[in-house]
Amino acid sequence: MAQFIEIYKEKLRDLLLVDGKTESNIRIHEDSKRGIVLTGVTNKMVSRAEEAFICLKNGSTIRTTGSTLMNSKSSRSHAIFTLFVNQTRITPIDESGIGDGNCVQDNPEFVTLNAKFNFVDLAGSESLARTGAVGERAREGIFPH
Repeated sequence: MAQFIEIYKEKLRDLLLVDGKTESNIRIHEDSKRGIVLTGVTNKMVSRAEEAFICLKNGSTIRTTGSTLMNSKSSRSHAIFTLFVNQTRITPIDESGIGDGNCVQDNPEFVTLNAKFNFVDLAGSESLARTGAVGERAREGIFPH
């Protein structure tokens, strides 16, 4: 499963919304079992790396960017692309219950592994003087994200 959000001027935006909405009802809270959890964000099911890359590419095209002297499409927001990886496998166990490879076919043990990967792209950190940014573009660079 994949999620993709951006944080721009302390506002959260779902980068995987497919209906073109710009407002989202994303909430961040802490769960004692799952850690930091986002609610109200799109969860896109992916089963192959290519599908995850498509989510990343599509979301990246709608990120908040702006032109500076250093970069014509400088990111003006922080972005977090999250992949949740779940794997279930059968572990052979013998009659004594020890997984030594002598499998009792009627009594397999299922092992589930869960992982969460957060890929973070921080907003452009170019030197303000070198970017030539003025006005609103300059304020974006110093806005406390």
